[in-house]
Amino acid sequence: MRQNPIERHFVNTYQETWETRSSIRTRPRKYIDFKENGYFFPEKKQPLLLNQEIVNLGEKIKEEILLQTFYKYLNDIINLEIKLINSACTRVIYSDLVVKYPEAIKLNACTIIIDEYYHVYVAKDMLLQLDQHYPDLKKVDYPVSDAYHAVTLIKGQLDKKYHEIFEIIAVCIFETTLVRELVEFFNSDDIHPSIRYYINDHMNDESKHYGFFFDLLSYTWQKMPDDYKKSIGEHFSDFIKLYLNINSEKKFNKDLLNDILKDEKKSISIVEDIYKGFDITPDIPIVKNVFNVLKKSSLDKDKYIKESFKKIEWNL
Repeated sequence: MRQNPIERHFVNTYQETWETRSSIRTRPRKYIDFKENGYFFPEKKQPLLLNQEIVNLGEKIKEEILLQTFYKYLNDIINLEIKLINSACTRVIYSDLVVKYPEAIKLNACTIIIDEYYHVYVAKDMLLQLDQHYPDLKKVDYPVSDAYHAVTLIKGQLDKKYHEIFEIIAVCIFETTLVRELVEFFNSDDIHPSIRYYINDHMNDESKHYGFFFDLLSYTWQKMPDDYKKSIGEHFSDFIKLYLNINSEKKFNKDLLNDILKDEKKSISIVEDIYKGFDITPDIPIVKNVFNVLKKSSLDKDKYIKESFKKIEWNL
């Protein structure tokens, strides 16, 4: 068979993988089969179910808590992928930045935007299916994610000239430090089959995105002028701690529990007790994920990043 001229002159491995494996190119619409049994969210990933008093409320309450948590999960996807990930990729493609990206990187960023908008479409589609099946389910407020809050707060501490590059760096960190065990939890036997299928499809894309964003992180940091490295690097540890915070999760769980118990004081007390003693420290798995990415990309050797972590007494 005659080889396509494009293949001879332009080989883009990431693009070829995307063409053959991305969900939007290869998968049908995601339907929730409500005749099937199973939870909509892993109970081991919902801290409220660590409290025996809540567990004693019965199976129906447990199902409601996990359903509401899945709603939050879908809403987080919609907001994070539109407000941050696609925004960063758009900057890579179109902005006149101090880092000049090759056309191949810009092309691959286009595939990320396509994937992420598809993820938003699927999440919205599933929310509509859930709304139709559970018309009486009370809606709760979904607080701003800690990831989005972290980006906003650090940008407020940086000179405006550094904002776009910082946003790209931040998204690279998000997309390379996914909690991989989430897939394992969703693959447990008690998860609804339609949700298990959906999560695995989503993570199929995210596993490819990891490679793109890891390379983008390394390339961006390598090509940044020293003043950018200094300004962004000095805030690196603060950004990581803010990004990995659980304030958003705690607020959601307080509001959700209060909606169930109709007792705000008790709800706050239970949630505070569940999270008592939790802190972002270097020995928790997600922080280790961050450190691994920094080491693999050699960012751990950057003097400004090293000094930033030294200030909070974390050793890279």
